[in-house]
Amino acid sequence: MRGEVLDYADSFLSKKKNNPQSTASINDDNDKIPKRKIKDSIFRHLFLEPEYALQLYRILHPEDTTATEADISYLTITKEITNGIRNDLGMYIGGKFLIMIEAQTTWSENIVIRIFIYLAEIWKNYIVQNGLDVFSSRNLNLPIPELYVVYTGEHKSRPAVLKLSEHIFHGACKDVELTVHMIYNGKKEKDILSQYISFTKQVKYFFQKYGRTSKAAEELFRYCIDHNILKEYLLSRQEEVTSMLDVIFDDTIHRRKQQEEAFAAGEARGEARGRKAGRAEGEMRKARETAVEMARIGIEEDVIAGVLKVDVSQVKEWLT
Repeated sequence: MRGEVLDYADSFLSKKKNNPQSTASINDDNDKIPKRKIKDSIFRHLFLEPEYALQLYRILHPEDTTATEADISYLTITKEITNGIRNDLGMYIGGKFLIMIEAQTTWSENIVIRIFIYLAEIWKNYIVQNGLDVFSSRNLNLPIPELYVVYTGEHKSRPAVLKLSEHIFHGACKDVELTVHMIYNGKKEKDILSQYISFTKQVKYFFQKYGRTSKAAEELFRYCIDHNILKEYLLSRQEEVTSMLDVIFDDTIHRRKQQEEAFAAGEARGEARGRKAGRAEGEMRKARETAVEMARIGIEEDVIAGVLKVDVSQVKEWLT
């Protein structure tokens, strides 16, 4: 199912006005609680809750028994860095650690490059917003970065880390390095990370069993509640989560994809131009119907354009 559970990402708003680290935000509203929208991923939506973010941090740093929810401030990247890629989750812990986490269902070592770009952008914003001088002889006091990927897909090898020098440059360049720690499971059964990973597996199971239907979403929700998988979170945010699941299991998107594949296959077989034009017209009509439906459930125009692979101006025209 590609990455529907994980790929809808939105910008962060800072949680703490008085935490100096929160000034790394490039958003003027950095004193607000992080916004949650339907296009959020389940991963991001879950860990924007300070309660669960703290549980996640304690899995990564079990030695720190004094950290509290008040020590967490969320990192903000309000603008897409390049071509629509955004960081899934970033947070400062007590002004000491900068923790960045990506969630993936599809294996791609290029995640190292994306995180490298994120980190550079974050440091730039932090330096500017905190009035630091990179030309000074004094060392800059930057929060210690820790970079992680939570991987829940299928892959034969499971390296503990991905490195820029090894997995991107294949040993040809060792002068520039970045290490990303891979996470495949939680530390303990039923810890918050284990529950999230179990949830993604159940998404895949119910999708395969029922297809992209509301039945799949309903059965997934019921199963997770019955088996204590993110139970508290799902019950407390039932309406929002249900909206996101409707997007994940939306059959109109699946049908559109099937039509795209059929059209591509038809082109490969060299069908007549008139037939191709007819199919193209049908595709545009179906894309418009899908855009209207996605807009109806609250998905923003730029996200719709990305899913349907059309310009935002085209989406605006369809919705007027």
